[in-house]
Amino acid sequence: MKSLNQFLLGMAFCAILGISFNSCTKKDHPERLPKGKLKLDIGITIVENSGASKLKAGTDDFFVQIFNASNSLVISFPHASDMPDLLELPEGSYYAVASSDSILAVAFENPYYHGNSGTFAITAGQTSSVTITCQLSNIMVTVIYSDRVKSSFANFSTTVSNALDSLVFSKTEARAGFFDAGPLHISSKLYVTGNTLPSKILTGDIANPQPGKKYEIHVDAVPTGGNAMISIALNEIVETEVITITDEGSGTGAPGYGDLLITEIMYNPLALSDAEGEWIEIFNNSKRTINLKGLVIRRGSGTSFHQIVSDNNLAAGAYAVLGRTNTATNNVQDIYGSAIQLTNSGDEIIVNTFGSNGTDGTVICSVNYGATGFLTNLNGKSLQLDPSIKDVNVAKIGTNWCAATLPYSTGDYGTPGLANSGCH
Repeated sequence: MKSLNQFLLGMAFCAILGISFNSCTKKDHPERLPKGKLKLDIGITIVENSGASKLKAGTDDFFVQIFNASNSLVISFPHASDMPDLLELPEGSYYAVASSDSILAVAFENPYYHGNSGTFAITAGQTSSVTITCQLSNIMVTVIYSDRVKSSFANFSTTVSNALDSLVFSKTEARAGFFDAGPLHISSKLYVTGNTLPSKILTGDIANPQPGKKYEIHVDAVPTGGNAMISIALNEIVETEVITITDEGSGTGAPGYGDLLITEIMYNPLALSDAEGEWIEIFNNSKRTINLKGLVIRRGSGTSFHQIVSDNNLAAGAYAVLGRTNTATNNVQDIYGSAIQLTNSGDEIIVNTFGSNGTDGTVICSVNYGATGFLTNLNGKSLQLDPSIKDVNVAKIGTNWCAATLPYSTGDYGTPGLANSGCH
């Protein structure tokens, strides 16, 4: 009987072991799954188009991580150079992340790159080739001093700071500074010979700097009196933004409603054909310099428009002449060509930011010279706004406009680029 009990007990124990063993062998351990191979490459896309080759020499020191579809870390490499040429992984879905050295709050010559491959599949017996494209992910800043600053001031420096730290760009500093986040504050101090206190202090802000872009700060000033200026140009392939700070005030980005006025319209020249002699005058109604680059001129009745593509820094209280051709007057500053054709019977002229397609940007000013109260049939004479009018809405009223009485370079009448004659 004892032998029978021992036999039965042994059989039960073996059965338990068999169940346990079968349970373990059926579990999907990664090492027992079919495997495929991964070839992973890391590349850098640099959208900044000035000095790009100097930003990063290579990607060997990039930190690489590979995650599965459940966002669990599968494997990591402190340096991309540590990765094998072919990495064996269990069949499944993955994504890879790569980044350069740890990002610092503020530092010279510290570009930070980051990239994500997106999801890819590993298939048993096959090799998957995946590229991680890394882009500049912190804010790049450089400072350039004008020749006038270099010749007029004995010493000068610019401090750029975020909420955590700052960098000082001395008179000889040529390196780029990198900031992990904004906003950024700018302060330039300019010293003349023998002075321990700065003779000029210029300040400005970049309220919302974007990671992956370069901001180029230009500092310009005269030693005594006059205006001083800091301009910040965004140097990047897809867009250009200019921020200007002067002694008279400060502004960021595009001008606001009423900062510019349309002050003169030559829609029917006689000395030249319409296709050669039409022009429009724009006045800077603000207290700061405005760069017209990027702004759009268009007619309200059509879909075509002209975008100003070159820098045109218009000082406060100054005029810019936009012409159908460069012979429309002797001081045309921008040519809009056939994109704008002024009708003699009247039309709305609009100045706006580009927006998404050139026609949906923010309106800065507009005038409908076909509306009630505007003079018609002005052959060889421009239509001009009374120079006392500075309100953008009042400038739309026809009775505040009149025919020009002074001849200009072609022999027609108008004051392109100059203050208009009074209308009342």
